[in-house]
Amino acid sequence: MKNSAISLIFLFAFSNFTNSSAAQSVNLSWNPSTSQNIVGYNVYRGTSPSGPYTRLNSSLDPNTEYTDGTVQAGQTYYYATTAVNSQGEESEYSNQCEVTILESGAGSENVLSDFAGGSGPKLPYAGLIFDKAGNLYGTTELGGTNNQGTVFELTPNSNGVWTQTVLYNFTGNADGGQPNGALIFDFSGNLYGTTNFGGSTNCSQGCGTVFRLAPTSAGWTESVVYSFTGGSDGREPSARLLFDSNNNLYGTTVLGGNVGSVCSAGCGTVFKLTPTSGGWTESVLYAFQGGADGASPYDGLAFDAAGNLYGTASSGGAAASGVVFQLTPGSGGWSESVIHAFSGGGDGKYPYGDLIFDASGNLYGTAFQGGRGYGVVFELQPNSKGRWPEKVLHSFANAPAGNPVAGLVMDSAQNLYGTTLLGETESACGGGCGTLFKLSPSAGGWSYKVIHRFGQGSDGYHPSGDLILDASGNIYGTTQAGGTSGSGTVFQIMH
Repeated sequence: MKNSAISLIFLFAFSNFTNSSAAQSVNLSWNPSTSQNIVGYNVYRGTSPSGPYTRLNSSLDPNTEYTDGTVQAGQTYYYATTAVNSQGEESEYSNQCEVTILESGAGSENVLSDFAGGSGPKLPYAGLIFDKAGNLYGTTELGGTNNQGTVFELTPNSNGVWTQTVLYNFTGNADGGQPNGALIFDFSGNLYGTTNFGGSTNCSQGCGTVFRLAPTSAGWTESVVYSFTGGSDGREPSARLLFDSNNNLYGTTVLGGNVGSVCSAGCGTVFKLTPTSGGWTESVLYAFQGGADGASPYDGLAFDAAGNLYGTASSGGAAASGVVFQLTPGSGGWSESVIHAFSGGGDGKYPYGDLIFDASGNLYGTAFQGGRGYGVVFELQPNSKGRWPEKVLHSFANAPAGNPVAGLVMDSAQNLYGTTLLGETESACGGGCGTLFKLSPSAGGWSYKVIHRFGQGSDGYHPSGDLILDASGNIYGTTQAGGTSGSGTVFQIMH
């Protein structure tokens, strides 16, 4: 029986990894127990955060360090230690440390663009998109000639190097400024996106815009599709847009809509833009009330096969921890229903990322906090009663990964890929540098492993945008910061 009277110890762990065939190991260290007559320590390991543990050392270890050389690539381990006194009494388990052993060769990263900052692009917050020719397109929140953000293109060359071209520099005025969302193409090859600020001067930095970039023989021409006023029509669109089959655009605003006592600047909206002969007409499909229905949607939207829209609101709900919502079209407009309200506990808290569907109609997403304190990956499965029970696929514990901001991407084998903004394994970044992870379906649930740890040299850190995959299964994304100038990167992970 464990003795709670013996003082607890604090455990640290890190893996010794190389991309060669050399054996990998995990180095453990802990602070000594302050109790009297401590004669040694035991080291325990499990493959599940809830145990059971197996003792690794055959005899008491008198030191405060231990190396586990029996680890296997691709496996996640959970470690704890105990102190033992001269009477043979053993303390409670220490804190738990989680370590994922990378597979040899997997997760190797190529930096496709290392943003220089200055008058060039910097802080790529959003993810990327491909065109039909294999070129990449994205936005940066800052940088450019006016430090109000850019739209950029990356073109692959035969020598493996990618050429960066700035397609547009925002001014922060009527044309918009500081884009946070990813881009989308229409059928004619025009690019559409949103800017957080700029546009109408009703708001201190502008209320935000929806913009279009049209390719011409002289370059790309920007035009504003819609400029938000900051009132009932919405304010500060932060996410990617979505087209329907009739070329209508759909999106969300973080603020605006229901401006009043609950949300002084508005609780956010879901909006629609309809093309007309004279331009585009905006209509608000739903204005959040800031109560049980949710508030402040940061993410984009997803359609199901029946034409219903789904998204997340980062706050509000019964526990003020955010919701997953459904919007259903009807003869009288669109009606909102909450299909999951986060409790702020084990099911998650504060969802910021986009949702995705699988072929069976299940929804997948992430929450920034909750779970074991550092966020979760969740699945919502609709049942015959019209409910969407939640299943937590993974709960983050900060080491090595914590706090996902972006949504997920699924490959043809139903594997899920995502990123965490933080995670404490790398000391180069405040709160950790972030990771790229994979969740694979298995008979016993979902198998989790870290594919890449950011913050190693000039590879970038703090990934926040959605990932995309190419036909070979390689993964592409952005980091907000890092690189040789600290202004962010575009990366490719070979997988």
